[in-house]
Amino acid sequence: MKLQRTPKALERKKRPLRDARLFVVATEDRYLPRRYFDIFRHQRVVVEVLPTEDCRSAPEHVLARLKEHQQDDNHIEGDEFWLMLDIDHWTTPDHVANFRAVCAEARRRGYHLAHSNPCFEVWLLLHVAAVAESEQLPNCSAVVARLQGHLGGYNKGNETRWLSCLTPEQVSDAVMRAETLAGNANNLWPQQVGTDVFRLVKNLLTAPVGYPVTVNGRTLKGK
Repeated sequence: MKLQRTPKALERKKRPLRDARLFVVATEDRYLPRRYFDIFRHQRVVVEVLPTEDCRSAPEHVLARLKEHQQDDNHIEGDEFWLMLDIDHWTTPDHVANFRAVCAEARRRGYHLAHSNPCFEVWLLLHVAAVAESEQLPNCSAVVARLQGHLGGYNKGNETRWLSCLTPEQVSDAVMRAETLAGNANNLWPQQVGTDVFRLVKNLLTAPVGYPVTVNGRTLKGK
């Protein structure tokens, strides 16, 4: 009797082998994080951002996209899965229980958390300015206003020009400044103004050992 291979088996066989590490980042945003991570180039690292494209941006939906991607057979040891969310409105009394449950499930599955308080723009702001732990940035509008002041303007939906001008030095500054603000790494999200995106970026920059890491085509010093 001749055995028939299933379509899934055939599909798996066609998938190419790879030696590059994969960073899978699920986010509630549609454009900005993907455009940000496009500035990095590596020979041995691939960043795949899973944006929200169907208005399903609630934490449980973002986590579901990450779980679905992990079910793909084409993953190797060393790949990393990251859940990236803003906390500005998910930690209000009406939503915090659900948000906590989603973050806890992500941790149980071995995923990394890269949340920002109050929003991803804090990470962008740290590329151009330091932020004090006591600084009052209660919501994303306040962060954007500060970012606009430093950049002379800011449009979340169309920031390719500014992002394309970021330098390796600015990325290093952002990591250093975010580390200064970082609280307890065991927390599910930053309790004060700050962002854990620096943890993702640090892993990204140190993953391709022996290979250059470039930011907008410029090599990061020390690599």
